[in-house]
This record gives sequence, structure tokens and C-alpha cells, in this order.
Amino acid sequence: MKGIVFEKDTNGKNRFVRFDLRQYGEQLRPLLQELGFEQVSDSWEEGLTSKEFLTAAKEIPRKKFDGRSKVS
Repeated sequence: MKGIVFEKDTNGKNRFVRFDLRQYGEQLRPLLQELGFEQVSDSWEEGLTSKEFLTAAKEIPRKKFDGRSKVS
């Protein structure tokens, strides 16, 4: 099924399930709220895609490096 991936543990048995929240987020919202993830579901639309996260993560060290004092 597209958007759902089963992940295996070290013994090769299905252990985890990964859901694409952009596809199934609204259907999973009641379950996640019941499990205590209200904070996550309130800002659901503000989440980053993996590409956006990678770009943002690369910017942090660049800003630190560019902001340090230059050796003369």
C-alpha cells in the first residue's frame, strides 16, 4: 500500500509501521490524540518535509561557521 511501510527488527520480523502523515494524517489524528500527541496534531500543517528538514539542518552549521570570528 502506498504511503505505508513495514520496518523489520534485527531478527527480520515486522516490528514498526511508518505512515505518510500527508496521506493518512487526518485518519490517524484521533488515534494520536488518544495516545497523548495533542501537541503534534495541533501543528500538523507546520511540519517539514524530509527535503525541507535536510535543507534547514544544513543551514545551522553554515550560519555558525559564517558567524564566527575570522582569523587575520
